[in-house]
Amino acid sequence: MTVPELLMTPLNTDHTSNPTHTLETACDLLADTHRRTILQYLNDQETDVATVDELATHVHAEVEAVPDPDHARTALVHMHVPKLADAGVIEYDQHDETVQYQDEPLLEAILAVAATHDV
Repeated sequence: MTVPELLMTPLNTDHTSNPTHTLETACDLLADTHRRTILQYLNDQETDVATVDELATHVHAEVEAVPDPDHARTALVHMHVPKLADAGVIEYDQHDETVQYQDEPLLEAILAVAATHDV
């Protein structure tokens, strides 16, 4: 599937009760550096599961504006992970503090384009 075809494809929400999402939703999710960093990390890993602490450490390492992993963790737990979970892009287990990425071709296509532009 080409990038233009992917851009017209709704986000996969078969695993949630959310309505089908659009390019607008994908762009909203990817508008924030923290969320792009999280999704890129999950997409690049051999496994699609990561702990919140792993993500916080990675966000701290990749996002200049994050002063330490604790700040990253707070932002992830209270804002970014819930937003991604609400959109059905990840599953979030609050008890175990793990996230599981749900393969999402539209987001992956946009992330690939963003990576070529150092966004």
